[in-house]
Amino acid sequence: MVKSKTAKSIKTMDELVEKAGASLVPIKEGQMIDAEIIKVGKNKILVNAFDLNTGFIPEKEFSSDILDLKPGDKIPAFVISAENEEGKVVLSLKRASKERYLRNLDESFKGEKILKVRVKQANRGGLIVEYGNIEGFLPVSQLNSEHYPKVGDQKDKILERLRKLINSSLEVKVITLEPESQKVIFSEKEAGDKILEEKIKQFKIGQEVTGVITGIVDFGIFVNLGNIEGLVHISEISWDKVDNIKNLFKPGDRIKAQIIDTNNNRISLSIKRTQSDPWAEKIKNYKIGKSIKGQITKITPYGAFAKLEDGVNGMFHVSELSEMKDKENIKLNDLLEVGKEYKFVINNIEPQAHKIGLSWPKKKTKSK
Repeated sequence: MVKSKTAKSIKTMDELVEKAGASLVPIKEGQMIDAEIIKVGKNKILVNAFDLNTGFIPEKEFSSDILDLKPGDKIPAFVISAENEEGKVVLSLKRASKERYLRNLDESFKGEKILKVRVKQANRGGLIVEYGNIEGFLPVSQLNSEHYPKVGDQKDKILERLRKLINSSLEVKVITLEPESQKVIFSEKEAGDKILEEKIKQFKIGQEVTGVITGIVDFGIFVNLGNIEGLVHISEISWDKVDNIKNLFKPGDRIKAQIIDTNNNRISLSIKRTQSDPWAEKIKNYKIGKSIKGQITKITPYGAFAKLEDGVNGMFHVSELSEMKDKENIKLNDLLEVGKEYKFVINNIEPQAHKIGLSWPKKKTKSK
């Protein structure tokens, strides 16, 4: 007896169960399934859904990768209808793509997944970017140092620099995700950079380096160290107070600096720590418990400030009044007067913060 060719082509229920596995349940509207392409037409694509049903994707539900599809390809599809009038499953590639992109956004937001986005537009606040068919925003503050516009607060120049990034591809991480309001905010800084991490490993805390200033902003200066960039915060530029950085430096200047931090894929630098601290030199003979004279320069609700010598000030904290048992309910204004000189005792020295704490001299008790 000759076996029928048709019989050979019919799969047993066991084979179907093995192939479909846990999916051998009625296909439900709204779920994602893997479908196998049977035929790609101009108006629709025929697919095989788990060998259990035939489905199709109407033209309006095609996705951008339609030209790459061919019979035999397996693709994720979104179920629009589990069964139409003809008993076929109606699917969408467009919706499937969006679901896949949303899933990836969620994974990036919850974990460390890095995504690639395309820059679509630019404004003074940042970049409008696309991830698949989903738009999001990348603020200026979340750009890495390579793309950050180092032009201070000049809004027109910021926009000019940002526009140069249009159509470029950036690696980012999701830092805000609100699907209901379709709000997605990306960060290039948070995405990190494996290459940058390797470069940073070459530097050690305390190491002195030289570099060229590439940009000056209100909060500091950017310095090119060869194959990586660092930042000198305004507080680390000089031991003296700095009001306007541009009066001290300009782009192209070569400077010497010290590495003070390498956390979060950033190199923080200090110019002032490559120089001796004049304040530390002045107070090297100051000792805790030593008596010292100071001229009151300012009285505030929390304490009084006294000039001990040029460039060195101390503070008599209001809490010191509680130690003066012989002067109950006394106030700072009752005890001290701006412009007058008084005798104090040094009770605390904080070299890093340039702070000296003062107390009132204790009265000597007469011996009996």
